[in-house]
Amino acid sequence: MTDRRLPGPGSLSWKYLGQARMLLVTGRALVLEAALPAGGAALARHSTYRTRPLRRLELTLDSLQRLTYGDEDTREREVARIRRAHRHINGTDEQGRPYDGLDDTSRAWIMLTLFDAMVTMERLGGKPLAPADEARLYDEWRTVTLAFGIGEDTIPADLAAHHTYFAHMVEEGLEDNPEVRHLLGALYASVRRPPFLARCPAPVWEALVKVGAVVMGSVLRADLPAPYRARLGLRAGRGDRAASWLLHRTAALLMAALPLAYRYLPLASAALRGGPLEPRAARRPLPVQRGGGAEDPRPVRVGRFFDDVLDQTGDGFITREDLQAMVRTVCWHQDLTDDREQQVYRAFDAWWEQLAAMDGDGDGRVSRDEFVTGTLTDQDRTPDHVREGLPHAMGALFDVADVDGGGQLDMTEYRRLFGSKLHPADLNRGFQELDADGDGEISRAEFLAALTDFFTARSTTPTGTHLFGR
Repeated sequence: MTDRRLPGPGSLSWKYLGQARMLLVTGRALVLEAALPAGGAALARHSTYRTRPLRRLELTLDSLQRLTYGDEDTREREVARIRRAHRHINGTDEQGRPYDGLDDTSRAWIMLTLFDAMVTMERLGGKPLAPADEARLYDEWRTVTLAFGIGEDTIPADLAAHHTYFAHMVEEGLEDNPEVRHLLGALYASVRRPPFLARCPAPVWEALVKVGAVVMGSVLRADLPAPYRARLGLRAGRGDRAASWLLHRTAALLMAALPLAYRYLPLASAALRGGPLEPRAARRPLPVQRGGGAEDPRPVRVGRFFDDVLDQTGDGFITREDLQAMVRTVCWHQDLTDDREQQVYRAFDAWWEQLAAMDGDGDGRVSRDEFVTGTLTDQDRTPDHVREGLPHAMGALFDVADVDGGGQLDMTEYRRLFGSKLHPADLNRGFQELDADGDGEISRAEFLAALTDFFTARSTTPTGTHLFGR
C-alpha cells in the first residue's frame, strides 16, 4: 500500500463511489476497459462476465467498496487478493500482442475509467461536479489507485493531465473488438434470472430482459464518449439521448428521496452508517436444484453441465482459462498465501491436462460435443479426467477450506469456502448433503465423492452449484 492517507469519512470518494446509481454507468466503464488494446482478448479468455454478468459485477463492486470504505487491514487484504487473482491473467491476443493482468498501464486505465464513471454519474444525474470538487475527487482516487502498487509515473499527476490523457485514449488509443460489440449488444440480453426472482415465471423474465436490453443498449450508446462512439460507427439518436436523460435524472431524484441504506451499495451503506464492513446476507434460500428424470437424460444433463458450469467464459469451449476462472471464484474469498493459492492453480492445471485429451480436432480447446462424447463414451467407466485429475483438483479445494488441517470440514470452515452471502438454509442444505454419515463434519472422502458426482453430471449438489455453477 502507499504511505499516502487514503480517503476516509467525509471524502468525495466515500460520497460517490458506493452510490447505487453507479450501476447505471458501469456499462460505459466496461466498454472503455474492453476497448483497451488486447483488453478484449483478456476479457474474452479469462472473465466470466458473459455467463455470470451479475456475479462478476457484484464481486467487482464489493471489491471497490472494500478498497474505499475498509479499514487499513481490509484494504491491505483486498489489494493482495486482487493481485493474486490478476497474476494468472496473461497471454497474447489474435494479433500477437501480449496482455498481463498486472500491467501498470492496463490497471491504471481501469481505475481511471472508474473515476470517469463517478464524474459521469453526477453529470448525467443533473448535478455535474464543480471543477474544484472534480479535482479533489481525482486527487483522492489517484491515491486509491497508487495503493495497488501501480507506478506513479503511469497515472496522470493531476486532473488537467488526466483530461488530456483520457481524451487521447478515447480518440486514438481505444479500439473496436468483439467484446466491445458484445457489451454494446448482447450483454443485457444475456442476464439470467437472479435467485431472489426465482418465482418470476420464465416468460415474464424473458420479456423483461428483452425490454431492458433494448432500453439499456440505447442508454449505453448515448452515454459513450462521442469520439469513441463515432469511431465505432454508432449514432446516438434523439430517442437514445432521451432514454439516457430520463433514466439518469429519474434515478437521481428517486435515490435522493431514499434513506441512506438504500441509496448506497451494501458495504458502502454499512461504512457510512458506522457499522462493520460486511455484505448483507441473502434474504431467502436459493431454489433447490433438482436432478434430471426420464425427460432429462444424462446426455442432455452433461451438455447443460458443460454450458452452465465448465464453460465459465461462455465461448462454447473449455480451455485452461475456464478452469482458472473456477479457481479465482473459489479463492477470491480466502486469505491465502501465494504458495497455497499456487497449489490450487497447479492442481487445476493438472486436471486441464487430462480434460484436454478430449480435444479431438487438436485446436487446444474442448468443444461441447467433444466433452459430451468423451464423458459418455463408456457410461460404465468413470472418465480419466474425473478418476484422476478431478480428485486432485477438488482435494486442493478441500485443503484450502480445511483451515486447521484436521482432515474434516466443520460448518465454520464450510461457510468460509462460500464467503458470507449464502442464506443459512443453503449452507445447511449443502452441508447436510455432503455429510453423508451425519457426524456433523465433512470428511475428505465425502467432499470428493459429492463433487465427483457433480462433475459427472450425476448430481446437482448445492455445494457444486454454488461454487462453480450459475
